[in-house]
Amino acid sequence: FARGKDRIDELSSVGRFFSRGSTLERATAFTTTAAACDRNASGLSRAIADDLDSKDHPVQEMEFYNIGGAKVFYYYGLDVIRSPGHIMAAGPHVRDTAIGVLMLDQYKIHERPGDPSNPLTFWPYQTFYGIPQGITFSKCKHVGSSGSEALRDYPLETSAICQALLALAEVASGRGYKRLIIVGDCGYYALAAEAFAKNLSCWGSQSWVPHPDGAFASFRCPRFRSPSLDLGIILCLGTTQMIASPEPEKNLSTQLGRGTSVVYVTADTRGWYSGEALERVSAEYEPFLVRPWVTQKWHFNLGGQISMLDIVACVNSLLLTGVEIQNNDDALLDVVEALLEINSGSTAHVVGLFLGHTASQMEVYGETPGQRAWLGSAHLTKLVEDMAQCDGVPHPEDIITEKVSPVFEYLQPILQRISSVTLGTATETLTEDVEFRMLAALIGNPVCKGSPPPATYKEFKLAMALRIQDTLLSLLTIGKHADKSSGLPIGKSYVDFLACFQAKLNRNVLSEVESSHSIDGSKFPLFDCRFVPGFGFNVFKGLTVWTKMSNYHWMSTILLRFSEIMQEQGWMGAATYHFECTELFSFTPFFHEMGLPVVDGVNAILICSRSTDAPMRFVNFKQKNDQPPTPSAMVADILEDGGVSYYRDAMLPLRTPTIDSEIYTIDNNICEPLMLADRARWKEVRLAQPLFEDFKLLWGFESYSLSKPSDSIYPASSALDISKYVEQEELVDSTDILQENFVQYAPVNDGDRKTDVNFHSFFGGDLYRDRKIGRRSVAVKES
Repeated sequence: FARGKDRIDELSSVGRFFSRGSTLERATAFTTTAAACDRNASGLSRAIADDLDSKDHPVQEMEFYNIGGAKVFYYYGLDVIRSPGHIMAAGPHVRDTAIGVLMLDQYKIHERPGDPSNPLTFWPYQTFYGIPQGITFSKCKHVGSSGSEALRDYPLETSAICQALLALAEVASGRGYKRLIIVGDCGYYALAAEAFAKNLSCWGSQSWVPHPDGAFASFRCPRFRSPSLDLGIILCLGTTQMIASPEPEKNLSTQLGRGTSVVYVTADTRGWYSGEALERVSAEYEPFLVRPWVTQKWHFNLGGQISMLDIVACVNSLLLTGVEIQNNDDALLDVVEALLEINSGSTAHVVGLFLGHTASQMEVYGETPGQRAWLGSAHLTKLVEDMAQCDGVPHPEDIITEKVSPVFEYLQPILQRISSVTLGTATETLTEDVEFRMLAALIGNPVCKGSPPPATYKEFKLAMALRIQDTLLSLLTIGKHADKSSGLPIGKSYVDFLACFQAKLNRNVLSEVESSHSIDGSKFPLFDCRFVPGFGFNVFKGLTVWTKMSNYHWMSTILLRFSEIMQEQGWMGAATYHFECTELFSFTPFFHEMGLPVVDGVNAILICSRSTDAPMRFVNFKQKNDQPPTPSAMVADILEDGGVSYYRDAMLPLRTPTIDSEIYTIDNNICEPLMLADRARWKEVRLAQPLFEDFKLLWGFESYSLSKPSDSIYPASSALDISKYVEQEELVDSTDILQENFVQYAPVNDGDRKTDVNFHSFFGGDLYRDRKIGRRSVAVKES
């Protein structure tokens, strides 16, 4: 099963178990040995694992189930490293409460803590993973966009998702758990929670019914009981569940105090819309995506590979690193590792290093090199123009290599240092052949897609020079179109540009377009992380989101400026922040320590647990000298043909808070002063108090250690294994928040289920309504 044969069939990899139509019902696997059997989920015997005689550490054991086509797996071996201290810190119900994660089919799942795909995100609770058959990201998006009508518009896909939910419940119950809280690994799942809830009430003997102690655990998070499994279930798929309907009585707007807003932070604003609304939203982005200099006669067209705004974000991503690597070999190696993973966009990252280094020498823009790079890089317009064009016309191909020679000259000593650090030998000069090989490794193939690869170093340098020119022209074009831009969109100037663009997008467009959700640009503004340096491009391309301090700084400083503009203009009220994209969840502890009340899919579980007799608290998993060990991750690699390969490898353990903290402080000297300044400005942003009934929910690291389970929504398990993100006293002080500014997360209960619109939405009435003829299509009895 893991590497070769089992007793039933020939299996070349773990992927065979996940293949569509697989008849394998259950398997136990370590990293190097495995066995398959046909026992059902309730079989508690460990005989299969005992028979394997595995030489792997017991922590490597995983269990796999195939139930009705839905695949369920979990890291059984984690149980051997759950310490009594962690169990006691989490609360008294770790052994009877489990987490279920609704995954995507054919999606990368080797992620950092904070992402639901990593079981340490919910430490020390056991996590079960369910994969609905055939539900890829695009299909999940279609289902979510249909909202409560998903069963009508996408009946097969919705049924497959519900089958996975039922499978999660069956496995959790079979393993002895009494309570299961299910979260989504994709924000689009939450938009269709109503459709799932109604469908699950019509599954014969396996049907779920409203929980007798209350039909909701928190606002619009339904709470069920499975009579056949004797299992309590909470469907807390994500924060978008609270705004999945445009009708005020069915969304969070009825739970907000006067003058209060909830900012939804997303990985891609355009993904929230379709049809005419999408066309209008996309039109606002268009001037910053499409290259105006590319015509039929232009000799180097990268338009189909990477957009202008992505290019500019990539430049900014390594801007501050260009300062740090001047005297820091660890930072240099970090750059090498990042570039090796990137193909399209790698040259723009190198240009960012060059511009950051160049600006750091300009003493007029600050006292420190970091300040100069941050403030002065926008003023490198003449340098960029001279390298890219003459009198507004791009340089021709025959002279471009010479024109961008300052970049190649900058790279020569960098390549020498890389050679010295990686090989341990000092080299005064590198041969052309060595330079060619090193740049090819770092940059990849620089030619346009479909063109033959360069055969000589001269051809390679020409193609790379053309990419450098493309990057420089992108900077000049966006700088020209950006509203109130001061020079090039780099550093602080890029922050102002992107924050202003998004604020106006909310005010002028999102406030007017029709949608199936309640985003309105004011009470519910949308903040787009798609072009946040170090994040958006990486998520879009399926690349690693690195946990270095500069990436946290970029996320914070752009969201901060956006919040300032929105409140200065009177476009939004006092704010609480909701993270939609699962890739964002690992930033939540950081923002808590910066003073913001942030709710995501992880700490929303803590809020839901307040309605039960088992309030929860997550614990940070820490290691010392790689102990305790963690299992090899279940990895899914997306193939070029659109398929997926699942496997485990001893060289790829689960990412842990300790492992991911190792690079956080690499650029500390450059970033920390900037982050301290941002933190002081965050205190001036008006915030709203999260409530659960009359209780003021707490947030921030300090609140975590001083409160009872679920009283604080600080998700400690998502945090890096560091003392603090920024070494300064926390600024969380709820006394500064006006009493009228609040978000109420407790469920609505008017005492009458027949008139409770939220109860009716999830548990009663029509399964769906036919819009064309306005009558019932399928009738369901009132619960």
